[in-house]
Amino acid sequence: MKLRVAEGCHAVSCEGKMLEIIDDGSVEVDDAAVETLVAHGLTAWKPEAVLADIATMTRDELITRIIDKTLKVLRSLCTDEIRAKLLAADLGMCHQLAEFHGTDQAKLSSNIKSDELTLLNRPGLFALLKAKGISVSLPITNEELRAMARDALTAVPLPTA
Repeated sequence: MKLRVAEGCHAVSCEGKMLEIIDDGSVEVDDAAVETLVAHGLTAWKPEAVLADIATMTRDELITRIIDKTLKVLRSLCTDEIRAKLLAADLGMCHQLAEFHGTDQAKLSSNIKSDELTLLNRPGLFALLKAKGISVSLPITNEELRAMARDALTAVPLPTA
């Protein structure tokens, strides 16, 4: 099957084999590898004219198409990966809503437990620390971010006078 490689991608490998990227930005793969490669950003090959159809789709058609693509990706992820992505998305969305509505950011992460930190990816850890009012300086490793987040979750708030 022919798949489209993301713009700027210069190498693709699957199951230990390098795949040749053709000049038109595509790779030929076995049907068994399609689901894995799509989960990593490759898309089904379609002539440019078909891609232009998106501009003429109705709202309902667009929603159906994005839901279909999302389901394909979610089916290729393990449960812990889905949980981590959802948790990170929820933290990021809560932070954005809090900024918009002027909500106290300290309340946003009160339901996150220390043992759930391993499920958070890098953006999720940054969102949690920002919600706790902790600034982070780069460069920083994920382990250092998790340690800071763990400390933030276990910290006892200082009494206010």
